[in-house]
Amino acid sequence: MWAPLLRLRAAASRFERDTVYGDAWRQVMAQAEGNFGNYERALRTWDLSARRGNSETAAATVATRQAFRSARRVSALDTIVAIADTARVVMVNERHHAASDRLLTLELLPALWAKGFRYFAAEAFDAAALEPAGSLAARGYALDDDGYTSEPVFAEIVREAKRLGYTLVPYEAYGSQYEQPDSLTSQQRRDYWQAANLAAATIARDSTAKVLVHVGFAHLRERVVRGWSPMAAYFTARTGINPVTVDQTTLTERSTPLVGHPVQMAMRGALPITNTVFVGEPSGTGATAAAIEASTIGVDLTVARAPMSPVDGRPAYLTMGGRRRAERLKVPECATRHCVITAHLANQPDSATVLDRAEAERVGQVTLFLPKAPVRLTLYSAGGERLRSWVRNAR
Repeated sequence: MWAPLLRLRAAASRFERDTVYGDAWRQVMAQAEGNFGNYERALRTWDLSARRGNSETAAATVATRQAFRSARRVSALDTIVAIADTARVVMVNERHHAASDRLLTLELLPALWAKGFRYFAAEAFDAAALEPAGSLAARGYALDDDGYTSEPVFAEIVREAKRLGYTLVPYEAYGSQYEQPDSLTSQQRRDYWQAANLAAATIARDSTAKVLVHVGFAHLRERVVRGWSPMAAYFTARTGINPVTVDQTTLTERSTPLVGHPVQMAMRGALPITNTVFVGEPSGTGATAAAIEASTIGVDLTVARAPMSPVDGRPAYLTMGGRRRAERLKVPECATRHCVITAHLANQPDSATVLDRAEAERVGQVTLFLPKAPVRLTLYSAGGERLRSWVRNAR
């Protein structure tokens, strides 16, 4: 799987400063780095397209810091779970290159299952891959096919959803849906059919359905604006259901606050590392600030989160709430070469999405985040030659 990544890296000199195709290259490159386990590099690559510097004045920065410090900080998980008592549909979004945006959904799966949610829909799911014969639903694990679910945190989401018993729902527009003779733009057509597919597979089929939906970027925005007609707005128009919409793409971590939201700049050193929403008092400035960040982008809640400190250069969130722990592995074969190490559950094939994966370039050890279960570790050269494979028993 790393051959395409190496080719993308080799093209850097061609596309990094390309004003026509550069942004597209950076987006593909960032997702590829994230899928590969290079999470910090993924953030840096994506942020090459971001605005450099922060235009807020010093006075505005102080005002922002005061406003958000005066607002109560509440667990995003607890807030959403409380709302779920009366909600039919909860939508949470992600940046496709940022695996940390997937941790909240991983936490929500068991919590919402306890509240009666039985459907888990994801933009990442391919309808054909969920067909009964030999499908993801039957296997219970994703394949390492370079899609969104090839990333280890997303792969854990799939395992958890299947373990709990969720029905997996694909809803992405496909085939002829993109070619309908209508007056919609290509963006509107995609989002229209996403909403139609989601409704048909859940609410229309099950009058009591409660659905957790994991979407990309702005598809969960509830308000139609010029140039953007989001899936969530189409879904509400079709079903009459107002989903709970939770944005993670605005106030969560970047490679540096300088390319982030003004709140990130103003709150440096004060943002929590856990998934948090800000709730202000009715008459306080914090209430105004917290409401503005959600209302201006057309969602119900915005999640704020600062980066976690790394462990051996890799993000500590890969512990996934205690599901994994960091383990240093000796790889003397890589002391003078570029290697790739992969980890799979010992009872799953190499075609399954990895538990973790990392590069080792001229180093004698590498850190992976692994579960207590038996794990098969495989070491490859950068050219794809299998150097060694061994099983680490349960711990």
